[in-house]
Formats: sequence, C-alpha cells, structure tokens
Amino acid sequence: MRKLFLFVAALLVASVAQAQNPPAAAPANGPLVLEQIHDGWVLAPDFKVTNVDHRTGELAGAYGGRLFDNTILIGGAAYWLTNESRDFQLAYGGVVVGWQSREYGRIRFGGRGLAGAGRATLGFDVTPLRAGVPEPGNIAGGRPGDIRFGVTDPRAQAPVPTRAPVGAQPHTTRARVVGRDDFLVFEPTAMVSARLTKAIGVSCGVGYRETAQADLLRDRLNGPTANLAIQFGW
Repeated sequence: MRKLFLFVAALLVASVAQAQNPPAAAPANGPLVLEQIHDGWVLAPDFKVTNVDHRTGELAGAYGGRLFDNTILIGGAAYWLTNESRDFQLAYGGVVVGWQSREYGRIRFGGRGLAGAGRATLGFDVTPLRAGVPEPGNIAGGRPGDIRFGVTDPRAQAPVPTRAPVGAQPHTTRARVVGRDDFLVFEPTAMVSARLTKAIGVSCGVGYRETAQADLLRDRLNGPTANLAIQFGW
C-alpha cells in the first residue's frame, strides 16, 4: 500500500512540473516566395561562316521560337548563301531545338540542333578526252552498220586504212557543268550567349553541318560552321 501511495505521488509531481513548463513553440517558417516561370518568344538574325565544297560560304538567316522557362527553345530556322553564284548555291532550314543554362552574371551556355532539308547547286569540272584525228575506219566513234541516233548509217563501210598526220596527239578540254541536289540536314551547335540589355543578347557558337540523301553532291555539302547572332527575347 505504501509503495502504491509513493508511485501516485511521484506521478502527480511529474504532471505538475510538465504543466508549469509548456513545450517550446515551433520555429516560425520564413516567408513563402513565389517565382514566376517565364515563357517568351525569341527571334535572332543569324550570320554564319562555313565550308562548302572546300570554299568559304557566308550564310545569312534567322532562328526563332518559343523559350520555355528561359531554358528550352523550340522553333525553326532558315539559312541561305549570300555569296552565291551560278555554280555555288545553298539553302536549308528546319526545326530547331535548343537548351541554355541559367545566367552566370550575364553569361549563358547551351546548345541547339537543326534538323530539316535543303537544296544546293555546285559546279563540276568535266574533262572529256578528244582525239586529234579519228581512228582508222571509225566514223563518229561507230563501227560499220552501227545505229547512230536511232538511224542506221548506210555510209559506214569497211575500214579504209589511213595514216594520221605526224605529230597529232590526243588533247583534253575542260568544261564546267552544274548539278542540283536536294538533301536532308542535321546541324548541332554549341554556343555561349551574353546579355546586353534586359531583352537583347548576343550569341556565338561553333557547329557542324551533316547532310544525307544527297545522291549527286554527296559529302561536298558537309562542313564546320561558326555563327554570330543578335537575340531579341532573353
């Protein structure tokens, strides 16, 4: 009985002590900060220097699109040669997807890729071999009775031995022809950008243009690129 009394007394003392010392209040949280996600439009005139068929090409164009959260760019782009000639033409465009980092001071890093199609016209040097004199018995390169332009030549008879003039040598002539081809293109670019004002920045980068399905021009359209752009919308 005495032990039970002591246990009840100790329990009452503990309850009174807890009542006199209320638990400490939970620390107040800081103010709730809401940050708006910025989605805007971007437009950038773009100038490129590139290698096309072992020649320096100057490309003008632009890219633009929707910039999501100041990070992801989805849009399009188009470029064409400004120093073109009859045998040196190139134009292409397509969809652009890009990414850029958050700002470090006024600087951003990122990359983008273009996937699309284009058309090019390049020149070919043709060097046919021409004989100084016709071979004995060879009339326009044919044999007796050959069909030329769909008509049998009745004048083609048996070979008549002849002697070529002394010193007559085969000679060559060069001709310039042009070939036009459509192609698919993929052009990745690494870039760095700097903010000039709140909504204007300058961007420069390096990349490589890879083409496919160019049956005639093949890899003559592939080449490195370097670009400089003024970007409106940051």
